Amino acid sequence: MKIYIIKASAAGAFKDYKQFMGAPPQSIYALAAATPDWVDVDLIDETSQGEADLNVSADLIAIFMSTPDAYRGYQLADEYRKQGKTVIFGGLHASFMPDEVLGHSDAVIIGEAETIWDKLLDDVANGCLKTHYEGKQLSNLSALRPFPHEYMDLAPYDGLGSVVVSRGCKFKCSYCTVHRFFDGMRNRPVAQVVDEIRQSGLEYIELHADNLVADREYALELFEALKPLNIKWLAEATINIAEHDDLLEAAAQSGLFYLLSGLETPSRAALKAAGKGFIKIDKTKEYISKLHQHNIAVDSAMLFGFDEHSSDIFEETLAFVDDIELDVCHSVIITPYPGTLFYQQLEKEQRLLTKDWSLYDGTHAVFQPKQMTPQALEEGQAWFYEKYHSLGRSVQRSFRKAKNIGWVNASYF
Repeated sequence: MKIYIIKASAAGAFKDYKQFMGAPPQSIYALAAATPDWVDVDLIDETSQGEADLNVSADLIAIFMSTPDAYRGYQLADEYRKQGKTVIFGGLHASFMPDEVLGHSDAVIIGEAETIWDKLLDDVANGCLKTHYEGKQLSNLSALRPFPHEYMDLAPYDGLGSVVVSRGCKFKCSYCTVHRFFDGMRNRPVAQVVDEIRQSGLEYIELHADNLVADREYALELFEALKPLNIKWLAEATINIAEHDDLLEAAAQSGLFYLLSGLETPSRAALKAAGKGFIKIDKTKEYISKLHQHNIAVDSAMLFGFDEHSSDIFEETLAFVDDIELDVCHSVIITPYPGTLFYQQLEKEQRLLTKDWSLYDGTHAVFQPKQMTPQALEEGQAWFYEKYHSLGRSVQRSFRKAKNIGWVNASYF
């Protein structure tokens, strides 16, 4: 049997952001890793590798997509089904909107796919495919198989590979899908992470985790084990990593050079209401300075449209970003993705303006803000983007980066 695994991606702002981040997506590569040897696998990440092949020879098409890419996923699915191919959906959007995706497919995977993947493939082979497959959570990530690094073309990712370290997050931010998809947080055994990196030959890696330092003792163990590998790595973690000198020192010595950190907004009230009050926003400048002392760049999005935001938030955020000397900033309208507490709140309050998923890309106001009009929110986000990327500020950031971290990697800056 032959299967074709697709990470669907529609052109637009969301795709541009994901392409900028540039790491191989866990969804399709984890599924490829879990596929038994009797099945032939081909896969495509439309974000970075080009469009899916509509003429591919395959018995089964497996499509994964984020909410902004849903219509692209449906377009692909409809075309393959016209050809008589069996199509299934999996991933975040499919798990939260299973009835919707079944209008374009033969089956849907809800939750983590690895625990039911063998069963689903057997059912396809035996002609008895069911419509719903609910994957149980992998309680022990030691069961994960390594990504198929030997078959992965990393050129579209500028040579950046990826290794799964953990799944889930202990925090419950209202706008986040992670804690709604993964119940709790689980770490992969350090020895397995190290073995996979060593055997892959990767030198430039994303350590895939939703919050790498949520478990401090695990993080310390991991960083110590990574030191002999002589790699460069990036990861997502809270800025509070800089609160602990030993943790930061170990991370830097093991190869951390780029930190993705969700600062979100300078508004303490908004952070607290969203369940992110643990971010010490008044310490941000100090923490970023400490990261810079270790030649670590800091990347964060600034979210606009929280209920606590009034129209002065755009100028306030621009001044904040300048002051803390953030290296990379993305301006994003907070988006209520299906499955999140934020989506449920807005739906209950009848404040959702549309369910056109193509507009859920971080540049459109798809809900009614509390303290401004949707148009003002969109114009404010666009104003911030224009000012942040102005020639003067761009030149200033270039000088600051040279001063603060001593290097400028074109792939990220």
